[in-house]
Amino acid sequence: MSKLKLRWVLLCAAFGAVAGWIALSALTAAGRYAPVLDYSALFSLAAVCAVILFLGIRVKRSSMGKSHFEPIAAARTLVLAQASAYAGAVITGWHLPSILTLWLASGQSPTLSRGLVLAGAGVLMVVIGYIVQHLCKLPPEDTDDSNDSVVTE
Repeated sequence: MSKLKLRWVLLCAAFGAVAGWIALSALTAAGRYAPVLDYSALFSLAAVCAVILFLGIRVKRSSMGKSHFEPIAAARTLVLAQASAYAGAVITGWHLPSILTLWLASGQSPTLSRGLVLAGAGVLMVVIGYIVQHLCKLPPEDTDDSNDSVVTE
């Protein structure tokens, strides 16, 4: 399984920023508010981060021999952590155009504060994705080629 690449995470953030800019332009042209998620989205993001971190710790404990965790479940945990990192990058990118526009237009506002908090939550999802990916790393296998138990004559 391949590791998260910073280039792809940044590309996801750029995709989110472009989509956020398009949505911001369309909504403000129609006289609506900036497309910033509500604080209630933090509960969902926090729950996802907590579950992924919990599963990553279980995988790490299993790789250290302290508990048993199915290998397919460990692979699924790794995929979930990587998906979380990509989703966090998109969420952060989505909020960046709104943050920049609100900050330049009006300074401090409740919508700007919400955007900053949710962009920070997206960054936290990326960080937790990287951490859990590291926790899912298997220890190196023993590559000693000496076969002391095999007698050859």
